[in-house]
Amino acid sequence: MTIEAPWVRRPWKWMLVNVAAWSVLATLFAIQGAVRGNVAVYQVFAHTFASFAPCAILTPGMAILARQFRFTDERRRRAIAAHLAGALAFVLIGGVMMGIAEKLVGGFPKQTMLGAARLATIGYVTANILTYVSVIAIAQAVLYAVESRNRELNEAVLLTQLAEARLHVLSSQLQPHFLFNTLHAISALVRDEPVQAERLLAKLSDLLRHVLQDGNQAETSLAKELSFLEKYVELQEARFGPRLSVQFQVDPRVVDARVPHLLLQPLVENAIRHGTSRRPTAGLIEIGAVRDGTRLQLFVRDNGAGIPDDGVVRDGIGLSSTKARLRQLYGDDHTFALERVTTGGTVCRVSVPLTTILEPAA
Repeated sequence: MTIEAPWVRRPWKWMLVNVAAWSVLATLFAIQGAVRGNVAVYQVFAHTFASFAPCAILTPGMAILARQFRFTDERRRRAIAAHLAGALAFVLIGGVMMGIAEKLVGGFPKQTMLGAARLATIGYVTANILTYVSVIAIAQAVLYAVESRNRELNEAVLLTQLAEARLHVLSSQLQPHFLFNTLHAISALVRDEPVQAERLLAKLSDLLRHVLQDGNQAETSLAKELSFLEKYVELQEARFGPRLSVQFQVDPRVVDARVPHLLLQPLVENAIRHGTSRRPTAGLIEIGAVRDGTRLQLFVRDNGAGIPDDGVVRDGIGLSSTKARLRQLYGDDHTFALERVTTGGTVCRVSVPLTTILEPAA
């Protein structure tokens, strides 16, 4: 598989890296030669840089070969043949260029230009083969690293898209559930209390407008979530009258915290449906949000019938969808618990990481 090599996307950057790398290598060899030899330092440096200059010139061509002929299983023989030819070409062309360059800076004083090229080609055979192999190996390693990184990025994008798709499915499941339950509650009042039913329909339209505006968002600010919940609570209080009372206990420091969209509404609906609506006397629901270090603690508490004696709580669409969305958004970094209140009733507790949403709270 041919991938887009980094030196193709940013050629000038990699040309500078190429020249710099060979210059550093030539400098190290020149210093070593200057320390060991009796030749003038400038001559050692000139001779060494003349020898390494063809390597820098021919490296882009070797990098192109490394990109076009990779040692994959299906093309291994083809790659081996191509690189054998490339190594031979580098030995011949590089050797000739080295001989000419060294002749120009004062090397091979008794040789003609052609003789200097022939001697350099023969003398540098082993070194040039090792150079070719090293450059190809480094280029292949860079290509495999880029391919591995691209694969990881693609997998991360696919996982993100999958998570978003799952969240969209869960949200799409929850919204009709909310709508149908609310319409069912209003339909019970149409004949006996038409004025009340009309007022509830007006409140429902406000709720639907809110759902449509933020329906595609996986998360929202706690302030927006509470604003929506207050409208929902007004609708329920209008339906139940004095039989239902709702209180909010929210720390103002956490109103901009990031929470899943439509997180609290199913919990409150569950508290009303399975808790306070079954009480012969007035029911109370408390909704709270506090900060606990780096976490946001949310709770919905009612004074209803409480958890059954057998301890088995059957999740409906609202609770099961809420749990699934929490798992999808936070993995294991969240808690969701239904607990029995000693004084009577049930409390649902949710703990998520405390992060601030980017958009300003409405």
